[in-house]
Amino acid sequence: MLHAAAMLAGLFALGLLLTQAWASQDRALLVFGAALASTGAAMWLGGIRKNAFSTTPQFVVLIASRAGDAVRGALSTTRAALAADVTLKPALVSVHAETTGSFSKAAAADLISAVPGSVVVETDSDGMLVHVMNEEAIDSAAFAALQRRTAALLGASP
Repeated sequence: MLHAAAMLAGLFALGLLLTQAWASQDRALLVFGAALASTGAAMWLGGIRKNAFSTTPQFVVLIASRAGDAVRGALSTTRAALAADVTLKPALVSVHAETTGSFSKAAAADLISAVPGSVVVETDSDGMLVHVMNEEAIDSAAFAALQRRTAALLGASP
């Protein structure tokens, strides 16, 4: 539901910018009033706490920090696919859960699966099970560190 609200708010803001309707004083007051009412309702209905939308800039930085891993994974996967003499060692790597927050676990699983050559196949209270294409190229400590960074960013309890 929050994703739909954020999408509609973004489309509304984009429409105001593209049509230059924000220049009208009436519409500017309407937008300010709607934002104020939405914030007030959110605070009254349970408060504004740390969530995916309040930590977006930090989460974008976390995703950008994984860009090098994504490029290296894509290149190694492509090289392995094109070379007929390369032998891969696929494996299942277990990553111990260091947080109890289900949202931070899901975010960490998404970040791990975004890199070519690794995909999270199962998550539970004990941790994650990650399928990797080449066991020698993957470090489970890096997965655990990524999970800790994600949990710290989203405010999950250890």
